Amino acid sequence: MSISMGIEILLWDQHRSEREVIKEMLAKLGCQVTAVSEEDECLTKFREGKYDLVIFDQGLPDLDVNEFLDDLADIDQLTPVAMLATLDFEYYETRYGDSNIDFIIIKPFEFIQLQELVKEATELGERVKASG
Repeated sequence: MSISMGIEILLWDQHRSEREVIKEMLAKLGCQVTAVSEEDECLTKFREGKYDLVIFDQGLPDLDVNEFLDDLADIDQLTPVAMLATLDFEYYETRYGDSNIDFIIIKPFEFIQLQELVKEATELGERVKASG
């Protein structure tokens, strides 16, 4: 049995092929994945559902990352958020250090890195919700 069994993840990526690969990887970890292609759809699903982790791609055209993160926080501040990115970690740490991003995963990434992300996000979510 996977340590991720039953974990609900909301995945937003406009690129169908990337979205499907990541969704398949998460499913192999035992996660239940809702995958969407548009920002509005992501926010609607997040508002309507209960998720243990939100994963989004930073490299989407016309995405204002800070505005998106604010929208997520307005709905639920306790759900961990992971950003898929392509540049060095330090770049994003400098740019979004005070934001609501809990995890950054640099593409391309290996299955084991995604597995570790899910594990750490689950542990963080449990700690935050227990203390809140």
